[in-house]
Amino acid sequence: MLFDQVLERFKEYGLIKGKGQQRTDSTHVLAAVRNLNRLECVGETLRRVLDDLARVAPDWLLVQVAPDWFDRYGARIEAYRLPKGQADREALQVQIGQDGFHILTAIYGDAAPVWLREIPAVEVMRQVWIQQYYVDDGQVKWRDKKNLPPHKQLIVSPDDPEARNRTKRKTNWTGYAVHLTETSEPKGPNIITNVETTPATTADVEVTDTIHEALASKDLLPNEHLVDAGYTSAEQLLNSQRNYHVDLIGPVAGGGSWQAKAGKGFDVSCFAVDWETQTVTCPQGKTSQNWRIRREKYGHEFVEIRFAPADCHACARLSNCTRSKRGVRVISLKPQAEYEALESARARQATDEFKTKYKKRAGVEGTISQGTRSFGLRRSRYIGLAKTHLQHLATAAAMNLTRAMVWLMERKPKAQTRRSPFAALAPAT
Repeated sequence: MLFDQVLERFKEYGLIKGKGQQRTDSTHVLAAVRNLNRLECVGETLRRVLDDLARVAPDWLLVQVAPDWFDRYGARIEAYRLPKGQADREALQVQIGQDGFHILTAIYGDAAPVWLREIPAVEVMRQVWIQQYYVDDGQVKWRDKKNLPPHKQLIVSPDDPEARNRTKRKTNWTGYAVHLTETSEPKGPNIITNVETTPATTADVEVTDTIHEALASKDLLPNEHLVDAGYTSAEQLLNSQRNYHVDLIGPVAGGGSWQAKAGKGFDVSCFAVDWETQTVTCPQGKTSQNWRIRREKYGHEFVEIRFAPADCHACARLSNCTRSKRGVRVISLKPQAEYEALESARARQATDEFKTKYKKRAGVEGTISQGTRSFGLRRSRYIGLAKTHLQHLATAAAMNLTRAMVWLMERKPKAQTRRSPFAALAPAT
């Protein structure tokens, strides 16, 4: 593949090597489809199936449809063509659902050719109908928003069933995310060493292991990997060190308790944990009463610690400790190795050494900017995850070649963060 071939040549010429320091960041990628609301999605999904059936089995299809179907599905379904009244829109939702179930029943019936079920659009429609409709006592009904599948599973366009919709901070998009990893060395060009393309709903932390595995396969693992908070977790801090001997450098959350968020009261860090005796001592000197291993809904283990009700109720600092109606403090801890990794990371990120080192991570945002402004990184030109990823690999290869040529021709040094003329007048501190 072109991207890997370029990396191999760069390794031969000494422009890139393993060890050292690398950094990673991600950005959103718009799929090559238009945004659809739920009603448009089901309408366009059914229309796509009807168009495909009209091409391959026109005679069979004519037997299945009623005359009013041609008015309903003959043209592209768009928002401005939909009914304006809520009652009319709800009626159309049900009508499309009934029509879709009618076609699916016919396709999967004994009298239909078996190969009709193998049409890709039919499978997409089957999944969309499961996600958007349900049958209650023989009646087709539209699912409430609260009864929809998770966004990771929800098909939002029949044209690109792999694209997903996500809102991250103030950005909402339908499509994918791309993760770029590059070298971060004082000498030599910054070379992109790995590209990962994921559905938009894939969290950054889910990609950390994938990036390290890919870098290991190219013999390009760094000693230090600079990332933002999205890529760090207790599990990833441990996995990076244990499995890949990589120091994952990035901020970690300070805890989700109300005490940690408010910056007052007794959060978990105020309690002394003794893993050998399986006890926890509170800031007032009381020892926990109960210690047991539990498992959360996603399968991860955690330790639940409870204090004695009598100790908590008699405590003068209870309001700084818990808001529980029972007035008893309950603490949840990750397993020992993960807990200690998090505590170590939190202590390190408060040091000046960490802050100085972590400043270099911001440089990868310039790479995202270059990819976006000069190479169209945020817009997919193709349908599907595989082709979008191929586009990103080609883009990264082009960026690498451009950077290498500029470096070898010694045209200009690496760009620094731009400062306005006024900001440059500020006295040094």
